[in-house]
Amino acid sequence: MEVKTNKVYVLNPCYHLRNDIHRIALFSKANINGNTLGDWNAFIHPLQAVMLSFFTFNRRLDNNIQLLSNLFNRDITYMSDIINSYINNNLPIYATWKGQKIYFPKNVLVDLNSIDHDYYFRHLSSDLFACKNIDLTSRRFYSGPLILTLMLNNKCVTHCTYCYADTKTNVKQPLSTSRILELILEASKLQVQQVNLIGGEIFLHPDWDIILKELVKRDIAPEYISTKIPFTDNLLKRLKNTGYNNLIQVSLDTCDDNVLQEMLGAKNTYGKKVLKGLLALDQSGLKYQVSSVFTTHNSDRQLWNDLFCFLSTLKHLENWRIVPVNMSINIKYQDFISLKPPKATIETIFNYIEESIFPLAKFPILLGREVLDNKFYTDNGGSAHFRGAVCSALNTHMFILPNGKVTICEQLYWNPRFIIGDVTYQSLIEVWNSPRSLFLSNLKQEDIQQKSYCKTCSVFDQCYSSHNRCWSNIIKAYGDLNWDYPDPRCCFAPKVDTFGY
Repeated sequence: MEVKTNKVYVLNPCYHLRNDIHRIALFSKANINGNTLGDWNAFIHPLQAVMLSFFTFNRRLDNNIQLLSNLFNRDITYMSDIINSYINNNLPIYATWKGQKIYFPKNVLVDLNSIDHDYYFRHLSSDLFACKNIDLTSRRFYSGPLILTLMLNNKCVTHCTYCYADTKTNVKQPLSTSRILELILEASKLQVQQVNLIGGEIFLHPDWDIILKELVKRDIAPEYISTKIPFTDNLLKRLKNTGYNNLIQVSLDTCDDNVLQEMLGAKNTYGKKVLKGLLALDQSGLKYQVSSVFTTHNSDRQLWNDLFCFLSTLKHLENWRIVPVNMSINIKYQDFISLKPPKATIETIFNYIEESIFPLAKFPILLGREVLDNKFYTDNGGSAHFRGAVCSALNTHMFILPNGKVTICEQLYWNPRFIIGDVTYQSLIEVWNSPRSLFLSNLKQEDIQQKSYCKTCSVFDQCYSSHNRCWSNIIKAYGDLNWDYPDPRCCFAPKVDTFGY
């Protein structure tokens, strides 16, 4: 697309700039259109943020180029070449500073006329991006969490045999709705990317719609909401009234009532209610997807075929996700073994779905093969080189439990070792910078127990500074007392009976 100097180009409204004290965070929302990269998060130099801030005013491109040329004391041609590289860029780009690559997403600056909704000029002053002691390498946010997860309750409508959640802890004094709304306001002022809501079952919280509506109002609503509750007309009406328009994820593992009773401990009427609710959801205009957990209970191909036949009657299903059961801290190892289908069985069913169901499907089917491809005891060079999901604990993410206690990861729950604060009396930023949070973020070799290989590992500093060790998987593999053992992906990790596939 030709760049014209008499046009108004603006910072893509899906991208946001946040001063992170020693650098600027450039990030996007998770659920956005095709002109941007969803869930983008990178650090840029403050002067680059200053340049982008000029595109939050209603000015023609040639005017902005002249102003930036004056500001940076560069000629017009030099400034034009730099700015043009950010306009309608079809692919991510990077700039180099002191030998370090600084990455930018696609379509950083876009034509004002190409935006399909009313554009609000944010008028970001360059003064907002003053920083000192520039740090573009560390992963942990200085200014507070980027993502917040609120566990509204640990109650549910089912008792799933494979559930990883802690539904046994008795929450005597849950956070009040008024305190939750205060935390949402603080999160908004911190410029969080999003606030996730989970349970238990969030629709069992009496004020779930008040909370969700506030998140929508502040543009920090969850990317998706996961539920097992059967939808009713009243529930759908309340949901639509919040203004929420991101995904609803409905969990449905089979259409067979007997199997549902085995897997979920549900009443024999539960399945019919869920199917009826899905039909109502399909007509509601809300976006939704279906997620199924693959266990030994539903490892028969006919069950998968029957479920597909039902899903095919839905007209607006976004996608169907099938994920093999995963190990959890809250599942006993022997129980997990009884739930985990043999790898060969999963491959057989997945192959059947690909060969026989894919060609008939009118919606995407996403098979969770990555669970089968986990590589344990193989990676070397420290956590920066670990394959698989990147850990967000203590880097970007904070997890608030129903009673206000704060932990670092949603799978660790009330484990006292990882409780870093309490929002019943602390602010989000106080918890983020609490002594326990900073201790866990900056572990030294002297903090590691003698029997852990990490105690004497030569790449300890590089590994721990990369903040990509999965605390949850370490405890799953070696137990809570050995929380400081190597991540099971590490080539120096002790080999144990598999907790994966």
